[in-house]
Amino acid sequence: MKYRDYKMTPFYKLRYENVNGYNLFIKRDDLYPIIGGGNKGRKLDYILLDCLNKGCDAVVTCGGIQSNHNRATAIKCKELGLECTIIIHSNPIKKLSGNLKILELLGVNIVYCSLKNISSIMDNEMKILEKKGFKPYYIWGGGHSYEGTLAYFNAVKELRKQTEVNFDIVFLASGTGATQAGLHCGFKYYYPNTNVYGISVARKKEKGKIEIIKTIQHFISQNKLDNSYLEDVIFDDRFNCGGYEKTNIEQLNLIKHVAQKYGVILDPTYTSKAWMGMNYFMKNNILPANSNILFWHTGGLLNLMAQ
Repeated sequence: MKYRDYKMTPFYKLRYENVNGYNLFIKRDDLYPIIGGGNKGRKLDYILLDCLNKGCDAVVTCGGIQSNHNRATAIKCKELGLECTIIIHSNPIKKLSGNLKILELLGVNIVYCSLKNISSIMDNEMKILEKKGFKPYYIWGGGHSYEGTLAYFNAVKELRKQTEVNFDIVFLASGTGATQAGLHCGFKYYYPNTNVYGISVARKKEKGKIEIIKTIQHFISQNKLDNSYLEDVIFDDRFNCGGYEKTNIEQLNLIKHVAQKYGVILDPTYTSKAWMGMNYFMKNNILPANSNILFWHTGGLLNLMAQ
């Protein structure tokens, strides 16, 4: 198996009217070809290639009750014929919706536990699979891995093939950090004058930035890239609406506005927070006039449908 040679996800300019001459573009990874779309599907194509190359035939991973990563992992495992165990750090709920409904439909093994026990439970599920004769593969929550970072380094190469536009700044929703780390390195390589601006969906600024820098350090060491890639890491926690899966009325109104204005669907857990951050910079004229701005849409439709 090799990396999926999918048709590129859409890229285009939005009809953004403003007095500063901002040019607003969007990269639609919410339309990545997997049920529910999103950045997790792109990352899983790389992660599960590594799984198969290592001769593994089962997967253990984890996430929250509406984890996009869990949903993407379960779908890809069914495509590839891999045994799949999903650990959910939550109590079971009666009403199935969004990503959880997809997991139940797929029939993968779901184990519930408290967040504090997630590590020991994952280790135990690995042992259970080994006793059953499987060779299991461990995937960190969110697809946080070298392969996940590589997927988004290469995604910038994909973008380079789609346009000759040089971007001044890129906004994205930033969670566990591999997507931002990959985009950060990719833009450093292909667009050295572009700043990648990660908007936190949950983590505080200090912790989030440290994790992204660790991920970048590992990636550049594996690829013999310059230490200058560790510079200019931007992680902003001012727009997380109080934490993971937290919302407020401003955010919900923004989701409605963007849908009606552009036909772009954001979600309350991830992408609307990134758009809020971007919107703040544009509305307050913080960016230079005539800037080329890219919003990298990482998906989350099923999170919206679960609300």
